[in-house]
Amino acid sequence: MNGVVMLVNEFPPIPTGGAERQAERLAVYLKSRGWSVCVITRRHKGLPAHQEYQGLDIIRPLTVGFGKLKTITFVLGILLSLWKLRSKYGILHAHLVFGSAFAAMIAARFLGKRVIVKLGNSGEFGDIQTSLRTLRGRLRLAILREWADVIIALDDSIYNEILSIGIDPRRIRRIPNGIDVVNFSPVQTRLGAKGKFGLIDKVVMIFVGRLSPQKSLPTLLQALERSLPICPNLHLLLVGDGPDRNALEDQAKDLEVRDHVTFLGNQTDVRPYLNAADIFVLPSKSEGISNALLEAMSAGLACVATTVGGNFEVLDHGSCGVLLPPGDVSAWTNSLIELGNDPEKRRALGKAARKHVYSNFDFSVVGSLYENLYTELLA
Repeated sequence: MNGVVMLVNEFPPIPTGGAERQAERLAVYLKSRGWSVCVITRRHKGLPAHQEYQGLDIIRPLTVGFGKLKTITFVLGILLSLWKLRSKYGILHAHLVFGSAFAAMIAARFLGKRVIVKLGNSGEFGDIQTSLRTLRGRLRLAILREWADVIIALDDSIYNEILSIGIDPRRIRRIPNGIDVVNFSPVQTRLGAKGKFGLIDKVVMIFVGRLSPQKSLPTLLQALERSLPICPNLHLLLVGDGPDRNALEDQAKDLEVRDHVTFLGNQTDVRPYLNAADIFVLPSKSEGISNALLEAMSAGLACVATTVGGNFEVLDHGSCGVLLPPGDVSAWTNSLIELGNDPEKRRALGKAARKHVYSNFDFSVVGSLYENLYTELLA
């Protein structure tokens, strides 16, 4: 029985975050390899209870109410769906330690299935520290300790946090996020791509992600303000939206850098913007294995990221990118000035980044690790 059920809070076609995009990529990869794949996710207004998406069966159980009631009915809906599908799968794969993982572990326990739970982040905004702050979260972690067959750690930071709550290291597997490197390969010259956005004479920096406290974007805007007198051609593209957008726009005005920053909002396809960029920036306070960083590396950009989470491993401990302390405005300023004024270094870092991501994070590599794990569990 080579059926797999993916459980995740959100799933396309609605906009999703990094963990959800990874679930989509893995599900599509497995389907292409002959696995039977079903996805159970939350229902949203305007979306059907059941549909086919990219060859995948998507099930959205009915939920009612708000807050905790909505979560409870989502969990109950998952359990009912898994009971109905029980003859079609052997593996339950939950993404992030939240409601869907709780349901997956209960169902696996009583239906005799194998369950994998993948954690997405470490640190203040990560799965474990977020869960430890509430009674409900601590209950999920207690069940994780007892009932999960395998817990996926993306990087050393997540691995160590899993150990810290008493998980047997034999049940932890290290599998990073993956990406289709070819899909993010540049399709035109950087100059040609810049021309489409009127940025031909600019050194273009790009951030892709949620505009939230976790990403520490005020640090980046302060560094930009300090860099401009020495590197006046810098221009920042912010791709994404979130709760900090209005505050960031106000900050850009206060720092008098608004003309050097473009807020692009959410984009269904970030590749045209990556093609036009010279430098990718990720000033986060915490990360797992950042999808946006992998995409930028695949596009051959010089990447600057903080020394948190999986950034160390993704940038090969600084051999194919620049690693800086989170919140250190001076360090970020110096790095932006150096890269902004040194096109040869940008090209060298971009070339090294693309080579490293192709060898270690392409989905042909990551997907095979999951297939081997599934086959082992089913055996």
